[in-house]
Amino acid sequence: MIKEKATDLGLALSNTEEFKRVQQAKAAMDSDPHVNSLMEQYTQKQEQMVTMLENEDGDGMTVSAIAKEIEDIQTELMNDPVFTEMMEAQNQFANVMNDVNRIISAYINLGDETEESSGCSGNCSGCSGCLH
Repeated sequence: MIKEKATDLGLALSNTEEFKRVQQAKAAMDSDPHVNSLMEQYTQKQEQMVTMLENEDGDGMTVSAIAKEIEDIQTELMNDPVFTEMMEAQNQFANVMNDVNRIISAYINLGDETEESSGCSGNCSGCSGCLH
């Protein structure tokens, strides 16, 4: 029964506007050569930086130069409307998932933080509206 409910929840989540927005934004990003090029450059520069730091190959000037290049790529990505739409869409869907997880946690009474934030003590006599 639990797996069936999880399947139903997954299907319901895949039909939300937030999830559909992520899918549309991902398709737009995947088909944008400029964003893909920037993402590839970003990954390469990060890998280069990690390798230099792990092997202690680079001097301070080289490391700073690569860090600046990474920052410049990040700035360009954050100014690209296709990329920012993807980030915003993912953030909105993450909010939906966080809400779902909070509700589930309230019903199974996980952790003190959940109890305090929802007002749920597991005893419905003092319920403040968590639907438990």
